[in-house]
Amino acid sequence: MAGQTTMKRDDGSINGMIEGIGGLGTDVVTLASLQAQLAAKDLQEMTERVIPAVVSVALLIPLAFAGFTAILFGLAYWLNAAFNVPIPASLGVMGVAGLVLAGLLAFFAKNRFGASMVAFRRSREELERNLSWLGTVLKQSGR
Repeated sequence: MAGQTTMKRDDGSINGMIEGIGGLGTDVVTLASLQAQLAAKDLQEMTERVIPAVVSVALLIPLAFAGFTAILFGLAYWLNAAFNVPIPASLGVMGVAGLVLAGLLAFFAKNRFGASMVAFRRSREELERNLSWLGTVLKQSGR
C-alpha cells in the first residue's frame, strides 16, 4: 500500500535479531503461562479425586484403631483362656501381629496413594515437550 513502510524480517541485522529474540521471549512467556494453567487444572482434578479418599480415611482411622485394639485384646485373652498362655505373653504376641498387619496395610496404602498422583502426568509430559521445543528453537537460531 502507498505510504507504508515495508519491514524485512530476519535480514541478519541487529533489528532482525532483536525481533527474533522478542518473538522467542513472547513464545516462552506464553508457554509458561499455558503450562501453569495446565498444572492448575491437573491439581484441581487431582484434588477432586482425592477428597473422598481423604474424608474416608479421616473417618476410618479412629474407628479402625478402636476396633483393631478391641480385636487384639480379645485375641490375647482368647490365647490366655484356650492355651493357658500368660496374659503378658498373649498381649505381646497380639501386639506383634498387629504391627505386622499395620505394616502391610501401610505398604498397600502407599502404593494406592502413589497411583492417585498420576494427574500431573499431563503437565509433566507437556513441560517436556515445551522444553524440547525451546531447545530446538535455540539450537536452530544459532545457524
